[in-house]
Formats: sequence, structure tokens, C-alpha cells
Amino acid sequence: MISQLSLLLLALLVRSKPQRTIHVLQVPPTAPPNVSRALDGALTSLSFDPAFWVEFWGNRTHPNEFSMQMIKNVAARTGAYPVIRPGGVTQDSSTFDSTAGSPARTTDHTTGTIWRTTWGPAFYQSFSAFPCGTRFTVPLNFGNNSFEIARAEAVAAVRYTEDWEKIWAFELGNEAGEYRATERNLTTWGPAAYNWTSAINALLPAPLRTRWWAGSDGIYPGLVTALQTEDLIARKINDAEAPVVREFSQHMYGYSACTPAAAVIATVPNIHNHTNITAFVGLLGPKVVAARNNGSDLVVGEFNSVSCSGKPNVTDIFGQALWVIDTTLTAAALNVSRVHLHQGGTLVSQSDKQVNIPGVNGTPGFSTYNLWYPVDSPLRGRRRANPSYVAQLFLAETVGKSRTSRLLALSPPEGVSPDLFAAYAVYDGDGPGSVPVRIAIINWDTFNSTMGKAGAAETSLTLDISPLLHSRKKGTLKRLTAPGNDETDADYVTWAGQAWTNGTAKGREVVEAVEDGKVNVRGSEAILVFIE
Repeated sequence: MISQLSLLLLALLVRSKPQRTIHVLQVPPTAPPNVSRALDGALTSLSFDPAFWVEFWGNRTHPNEFSMQMIKNVAARTGAYPVIRPGGVTQDSSTFDSTAGSPARTTDHTTGTIWRTTWGPAFYQSFSAFPCGTRFTVPLNFGNNSFEIARAEAVAAVRYTEDWEKIWAFELGNEAGEYRATERNLTTWGPAAYNWTSAINALLPAPLRTRWWAGSDGIYPGLVTALQTEDLIARKINDAEAPVVREFSQHMYGYSACTPAAAVIATVPNIHNHTNITAFVGLLGPKVVAARNNGSDLVVGEFNSVSCSGKPNVTDIFGQALWVIDTTLTAAALNVSRVHLHQGGTLVSQSDKQVNIPGVNGTPGFSTYNLWYPVDSPLRGRRRANPSYVAQLFLAETVGKSRTSRLLALSPPEGVSPDLFAAYAVYDGDGPGSVPVRIAIINWDTFNSTMGKAGAAETSLTLDISPLLHSRKKGTLKRLTAPGNDETDADYVTWAGQAWTNGTAKGREVVEAVEDGKVNVRGSEAILVFIE
């Protein structure tokens, strides 16, 4: 029999147990004036260094079916395939040779330096191996300061690309604002000396003369380059006397592993911080406005978290998936039309002091920030998805298929740190009466695999979204989770209960009910709430 003393002690224990705080997430019931433009179905586009094109994509007759499946998974959720940019550092040391085949690297095996990437007709013909609706930018070499090389690449793209609708834009050079004084005479360098686009345009068929990317320069911490996008727009590069710019492109890396000093600050606490993300991505705001005032759009033509191929145990962990989601949605809320997440391998030519190393004997040292490793390699092991891949699926379902979805960044609830919380509402419809249909929520409070149940409870957030449900008692949600922020094995990273390590879903899909308008998000986790 339980004594009165035992009952009293039990009552005191229950009474003293801390009650979890429930935070009310404020979401405007209809779309406010500052809601974004309609989200592009190809919002989550991609960029690949041309030197590694064959590893990622194969060729027209033997495509890399694993990589193809990775983009098909995204398109199944958005109804649109990405715009793929073959571009990056090796673009500016490339050359077309009509007798060559697929892109091939010329590598110094002593240092691992790739000093030339040569391709023939097979490069452009490989575009036909991609699913219908996939579009590409055409890389032109500006870095070697040879108009003849750039012209030959443009002419070859027109000749050997079997469907011109696949050519989204021509891109001249990669981050030309960072060319060294030894590569250009900076005292005389200007538009008058490099009127290449007009000269190339004269050789293009009329339908392709309005398809140019302008800018393609970088934003890095503490770096102001010679080619900032606002400057290009201010020069009226898009006026009636010049080739029409389809889009202005800006590159973006918040951190770097190019030198030991830079790598020191490329840490998980710095990168996995919503305030830091919004401050850095916010630099795009004036560029978006300038482009739109010029009748064009701004894209992020290349981005990732840590330049020079990422940083081990920082960019190859589950937390990278949350960073990709938060950075992409922050940009979309600012009306950036698309973002191209960069994929590739270690390039010694970028820096001989970087953290990463190339593969042996000319094999690729795939970047640790890659969404997936496309083939087996001595350095990275078996072909597989990385923990960050599931971010693409989360983002795809956030965008959806309607083409009328618009985005609003939400403020954190009272009492929740803005460093550790991000949320976005998706409104569907063009009119002012459009209502929220999805809510994306990220809890940036770090939960690592060593923290156990107590750590999970300590970092969890309970949010009240009941005002969105009105008389309906339930919504549904899908959860992006892993054993911890530090998880490096994609087998243990799940989107709605399913792992995607091998490119297809493993496990049963789990769609959770939203009971009484409350949702719980553990630290280092994200959820997507669906309001039917």
C-alpha cells in the first residue's frame, strides 16, 4: 500500500518537474506586401567544375545514372529540372578541341594541379543525356585572355548542342574580379578593351543572342572585387546597344579553407548560425533590386559554405544540410531567382595552402561539401550521397509544383534566439488573399550524437501554430533529422523517415500529424509543416 508520505513526495516531484515552454510562432494569415516573388521551380540549381564533368555525368551514350537519379528525385517534387552550370575555376583554363571527346584533365601528378581541361563535341552532346527540361549555361574561358579560345567554345556549343533550348545562357569567365595583376593589366582593363560578348554575339544565331550571364563574380568575407554586380548594372551593360543579359550572376562563399588562417574561423558554431547566414546573404539585397530595376534577375551562380572544396568534419556532416536549406530560403526570400550549389573537387591551383588535398595520380579529390560522390574514388571511397543531399528534397517540397508559391521569412518567437532559429512561410497564390500552405522551420541549437536524451530535451523547441489551423485540429509535417548535427553517414540521415544514400528511398515514409496545433523540433533538426 502506498503511504500518504509517498503520495506527497510523488506530488512534489510532479509539481517540481519543469514545464516545457510553448512558443507561439507568428505567421501572417495572408501574404503581406513583402512576400517574395513566385518561387522558381529550379530554385535549387547546381554548379559543377568542368574538370569533373565526366565523373559526375558521364557522356551521351553512358550517362552516370546515379547522378541522374539524384536530380530526378528533386524534379519529382518540383516538376522542374535544375539549371546546371558547368563552371568554376577550371572553366578559365579550358579549351575546345574538335578532335577531343568528353572533358579531360591535364594534371601535374606531382602536385595534383589541374592546369588544363580540354573537351570536344562530346561535352555539348552530353546535354542530350539529361532529362527533358534540364538547361545549361555554356562556360567560356576568359581567364587565359584568349578571345580565340572563348569564341571557339561558343561556336562549338551552338554547333554540337542538339537542342538550343537547353542553352540557358553563355557565361564568360569565372570570378574575373579576382584575376591577378599578372593575368591582366589592371590599369587599362575595362569594357573597351574586352568587348568580347558583342564580338561573340555576332557569331551566334539570333535566338541565342539574348542569353548571357553577366557578373559571375564572388562575395567572400572581407573581399571587395573589381567586378561587383551593381557596378555592371550601373554601366548599363543591358542597354539596347549591348547584348541582352538574361540574368546577373553573383557567387557567394561565407567561409574559406583556402588558407590555414581562414580555415580557423570556418567552424560549425560560426557557419550554423542564422544571424550570420542572413547578414551575409543580405549583401545580395541591393544587387537583386538593381537587377530587377534593369528588367532582369539575380542568380547566385555558385555558392557553398566553405570555399576551396569545403572543410572535413564541417561540410560533410548533417548540419551542412540545414545550412543549405537556410541559405537557399534566405536568398529566395530576398527575391534571388535561383541558387546554384557548387560541386567539384580539390583544385590545387586555387591555393597551395588549403586544407584539402587532391586525389592520387590525377584521380579526383571530391569536395567535402558535395551533395554526393558520383563515382568510387581512392580518397572518398564508395559512390554515395552525403548527409547534405536530403536538403535538396526538403527544399523541393518547400517550393512545390504550383509555380505560384511565394516565401516569407518569419521572426523568431519571443524568447527564442535569432541565432538559433529560422522559419519561412510559403503562401500559395498570386493575389493578396493567398494563405500559408507550408511552414519550414529549422532549430539551429546544436545537438550532437553524444548528447543523449537529456541533450535532445534541452535543445528541443515546442511551437504553437494553432492559429494557422483555424477549426481544423490537425496539419501534417515531415521531419529532416539525424542522430546529431555531427552525423557523417547518410544512412542515418532521414527525410520523412527515409534515407537516400544510394539515390533511392530506403525505409517507410513517415508523415506526422500535428496534434492540437503544436510541433516539436529538436536541436539540429528541421521540419516542413503542411497546411491542407
